[in-house]
Formats: sequence, C-alpha cells, structure tokens
Amino acid sequence: MVKTERPLLERARAAAAAPLTPYRVFWLFALAALLGDGIEVVFWLVTRGQLTSRSSLVMGPFSLVWGIGAVLFTVILRPLAERGGFALFAAGALVGGGFEYLCSLIQQWAFGVVFWYYGHLPLSLNSHVNLVFCLFWGLAAVVWMRYIHPLLCLLIDLTPKGQARRLTAALALFLAVSTVLTTAALHRMDRRQAGIPATGAVSLWLDETFPDPWLQARFPSMHPPEYYGE
Repeated sequence: MVKTERPLLERARAAAAAPLTPYRVFWLFALAALLGDGIEVVFWLVTRGQLTSRSSLVMGPFSLVWGIGAVLFTVILRPLAERGGFALFAAGALVGGGFEYLCSLIQQWAFGVVFWYYGHLPLSLNSHVNLVFCLFWGLAAVVWMRYIHPLLCLLIDLTPKGQARRLTAALALFLAVSTVLTTAALHRMDRRQAGIPATGAVSLWLDETFPDPWLQARFPSMHPPEYYGE
C-alpha cells in the first residue's frame, strides 16, 4: 500500500511546487469552497442531526470563506510548506484567525448581520474569533499545505486543457453571477429590515425572489447583532 501511495504524493507535491497562475488559483478557490461547504454540511448533520445549507451564496454549494481561506494559505504559507509542522501550524492559526476576524467585521458592516458568533465562549476576541478555533485553522493549514493542496494541484494539472478552459469560463461566470445576486439580496434584506421600501424593478424582484424567510433558510446561522444581545 505504501508503494502505491508514495509516488502519488510525490507527484502531487511536485505539481504543488509549480508557480501559481490565475488559472490554478481560481480552481484551488473553487474546489476548496466546494469541499468546505460539504465538510460543514456533514459536520452539522453528524453533530446536530440537521441537514442544512452551509453555502455562502444564493446559488451553488460554495463556501467563500473556505475558498478564500485556502487561497490565502496557499499564497502566504508556500514558503513554510516544507518546514517543520509547528511553524506551519502557528502561521496557519494566525492567518486563519485574522482572516476569520476580518470576514466577520466586513459581513456585519456590509449587511448588518452576524454569520458566526463566539461571544458566549471563553477565549473569544470581540465575539468575532475564538482562540480555540484558531487552533483548528492551524491544523487545517498543515493538512491543506501537506496533503490537500498538492493533490488538488495534481488534479488540476491532469484535467485536459481544452475541457478545462470551458469549465473555467462556465464556473467563473456562475460564481460571479451568484456572488452579485447574493450581495444584492443581502443588501436589500438589510434595507428592507430598516423599513426602506422597494423603489424600482430590481428591488421589487429581490423582495419577491429572496424574501427574509428564504434567506434565513439558506443562511441558517445568519442573525442580526441584536439576536446575541449586542
């Protein structure tokens, strides 16, 4: 078994050592976003007995936090990939914790809602990040840089170029449209809850297509800050 796994991992690490290109970065983002959404769905099903949406978008099973986090790990931690595991772990905890904190601030500022809250847990920093969860980011960095990232790089390189170009264009367009729709729907929800009525065709369409109950079901962890007493 070792003889069959070692060459695969060696090939994968050789692929991961190649220069980063926009094409590779895009697919690392997309695949990590898809994988992260799946992991969270399974985690919630196992720990809470709930089959629920964990996507960041109104269309498609993609977690942008996981996707962007994976790209940050790849870009920032590449020089540490072959060093000791502790250095990679510590850097991943710092990068991941800082990224999570920044994401929480931006979401609350842009849409007036909270997607995760740690205020009820010890070792939390302004309720935006928890030091214990930073350890998870550190572990995720080690697993990503040592195993998942190399294997995904190999998979990306093995995809036929002609087919890959068509898939890239289609997925990039889909993600762009879904991101714009998600941003517009959440912004309109914030305005709607502030008592501002729809004033045009776009606002009316958003109200009809993405009402508050639909958005709450799509993003079950989303709540206003007042929900947590803030």
